[in-house]
Amino acid sequence: MKIFVIGATGYLGTRVVSMLTTQKVDICCVKRDTSDISGLPVKDILFVRNDETEIEKLFCQKHFDLVLNMACSYAQGTVLYNDVLEANIEFPLKVLNIAVKHGVKRFITIGTGLPDDFNMYSFSKHMLAEFGGFYHRKHGIDFCVLELEMFYGPGEPRDRFVPMCIHKMYRGEPLLLTVGTQKRDIIYIDDVCDAVMFAVNGGVSGYQIIPVGTGDAPAVREIIQYIHGLLHSRSELRFGAVPMRMDEPDCVADISLLSSLGFKARYHWKDGLKRMLEEEGLL
Repeated sequence: MKIFVIGATGYLGTRVVSMLTTQKVDICCVKRDTSDISGLPVKDILFVRNDETEIEKLFCQKHFDLVLNMACSYAQGTVLYNDVLEANIEFPLKVLNIAVKHGVKRFITIGTGLPDDFNMYSFSKHMLAEFGGFYHRKHGIDFCVLELEMFYGPGEPRDRFVPMCIHKMYRGEPLLLTVGTQKRDIIYIDDVCDAVMFAVNGGVSGYQIIPVGTGDAPAVREIIQYIHGLLHSRSELRFGAVPMRMDEPDCVADISLLSSLGFKARYHWKDGLKRMLEEEGLL
């Protein structure tokens, strides 16, 4: 199998690509000039610049069976939407156009379980899924959207919610939080990688939007208190110190479709969090 990968250098991408190389598939990954590829088995990968012309040339020379898109921009902080639109819609669409032109049969993209109007990240991810449906109907390409719930694991960037909370509690710093009643289906990184590999290896076809999670959604307060207990932390948990966002959703994956396809997450959220702390040397 020949796979063209977008977003190979991110937290999820490095893990999935490393798994793919163990299957000895032919992999080409897009990279920016500033991309950090130190986490990838570079000797087993062909790289191409994130340039539409260069990618077009490559597709003329090489037939790919599948495009796997794991690129994303979350637009954290006070920024305009330019990076989000480019990473989540514009660039993947350029590659999708090239893929259809050159007869690629399958396209898998990482989406989100967040409501489509929650923020620009979720809106742009759902918009790409809509484009995928159009391309499937008009051009026959199989298009699969894996709508991920919030995932976590060892080595995750520390500006994300779970690792940020963990390391503050490990240092005994006070933690400012919302009331924590919002529910989150959190899924361990190994289970996410397994779900992506399941889709890559032929688990799905046609146009599919597949929620990926555990099907269990503890409240954020319960998650934080569990980590606090595991670490025997002295941190003060200041629930209610941060106002809840307007229309804060409860997020839980409907795993019925994934289950019907024969896939099930291996880790309960408590087991996954304990494993994360152990692998990071915090327990």
